[in-house]
Amino acid sequence: MIDLRKAPRELFAQVLESNLQGIGPARKLYGHFADAVLLRLGAECVWVMGGDGEVRVVRGDYMLCDLARTAAFLRDERPPTARTVVLARVSVHGRQVAVVGASRREREFGQGARRTLDRLCGVLAQELARREELRLTRVLDRIRGKIASELRPRDLAYQILDGLHQLVDYDHSSAVLTYDPEATVFRIEAEKMVWTKGKSAFVGHEIPAAALVGALGDRPGIRRLAADALDDPFWEALTYHRGRGIPVPASLICAPLFFGGELMGLLKIAGWKRRPFDPRDVQVVERFLPAAAVSIRNARLNMSLERQAIQAELKATLVTLASAVAHDVNNAVGTILPLVQQVRSELREGTADAETIDRDLSLVIEKARLCQRIFGNMLRVARGGRPGDGPVDVNQVIRDTVPFFQGAAARLGIDTLLELDEQLPCVRFSRHDLQHIVLNLVNNSLEAMGETGSRVVISTRLGEEDGTAFLAIRDDGPGIPSELLDKVEEPFFSTKHGGVGLGLAICRSLAWQNGGSLEIESAAGVGTRVEVELRLAGKDGGEGASV
Repeated sequence: MIDLRKAPRELFAQVLESNLQGIGPARKLYGHFADAVLLRLGAECVWVMGGDGEVRVVRGDYMLCDLARTAAFLRDERPPTARTVVLARVSVHGRQVAVVGASRREREFGQGARRTLDRLCGVLAQELARREELRLTRVLDRIRGKIASELRPRDLAYQILDGLHQLVDYDHSSAVLTYDPEATVFRIEAEKMVWTKGKSAFVGHEIPAAALVGALGDRPGIRRLAADALDDPFWEALTYHRGRGIPVPASLICAPLFFGGELMGLLKIAGWKRRPFDPRDVQVVERFLPAAAVSIRNARLNMSLERQAIQAELKATLVTLASAVAHDVNNAVGTILPLVQQVRSELREGTADAETIDRDLSLVIEKARLCQRIFGNMLRVARGGRPGDGPVDVNQVIRDTVPFFQGAAARLGIDTLLELDEQLPCVRFSRHDLQHIVLNLVNNSLEAMGETGSRVVISTRLGEEDGTAFLAIRDDGPGIPSELLDKVEEPFFSTKHGGVGLGLAICRSLAWQNGGSLEIESAAGVGTRVEVELRLAGKDGGEGASV
């Protein structure tokens, strides 16, 4: 760093510019700038007040720091001039970010002092603009790296929302909404709630899209909306928090996401107490649009590929289920046939007893209903379902699924126990997906336990956070070695001989697609516990819990 005291007056600004570029932390940046102003103007005190009214730095005699006059100048109130005080603005991209003040105790500043301070403030503004651009570039590069590393689409969406928060500093919320052309709706894929610092209960919420798509056809660009835009369809649609105990935003940015000319979704950013969004905010958001569009496109491709993998895994599961229930069905049929043959023989010989026939036919009906229940459930599992269908009763899904594995568990000497919260509300989940998860996780436990475990417990409970519930499956089997625990959820990793390694990976994917998550806890010799987080459904079947 060059000593400013040795810099020629005509090169002072250029030397200061070079020095500022070599300083890292913002605190040191403002400090060095204040020292430069102190030196160049021969001032006895220099201070920098940020655009938010906070003092960034003071150099020299603090008693000469005129903060009241500076704050009034910041508010454009044009305070009375004082010849011993000089003030200048620092503006970046048309936005006032700071006011710099300099003062002397008695000596007045000359006519050129204001021009000199303006020139030095221009150097500071140029450096702040350079840093802002670097920060934007770093955030975008990080997001591009996440795209290249095939981060999960929803995780990538949250990376984008976090990046925007760093650069735009919104104080209400932001969301990525995907467009479903078949249902003609925008679906909230990810949402960051800033003012609550908590999870959003609106993920999965659907907004009718017909009017919005029509408006995009007339005006496809980014929209800046304020609270007086009540007649705008986007304002009406994107302030969906109304009536939920959440403040209505004061301003919005709504950006359509296109990829190859195809509408992929929307990016929404909402401000509350902060200043209204300005053209610079729009420019920053515009830089994020390609990454956001790619993330949604990847989400669609991944979901398509995952559905294909799920269907392949489902076929394998049905084969396994068919083998597991064949024993029970054969037993039922083996009971029915002799009884029917016996009744038929007695009727032909005229030796039939009405009471005996009634008892035998009751047993036939019982076994037939068992077969009907088993095959009915298998048909439900085999049918497709759209992620997010619901509401669905978790406990009932579990009860309907138990017959698939109860017989196989009994033959292995393993008890299947249910610990269900009977007061549990319905959840927003595809019944098909939930049943697949239960089947897969229980089958994993049965296959892993062998002779080392005695029971599998399926439980449900309400979450401690609003809007959540949990399904857990635990066993007292051999557990998973610690060195393998991080690998078992990876696709195509399997500890089973001949296994394809898609079961747990698909279960995690299904949980994610339905707005939940899946966590595994296990210890060798103790057992394994898998817990699935679920989102409660509102009265309309959507996300109804308050944030």
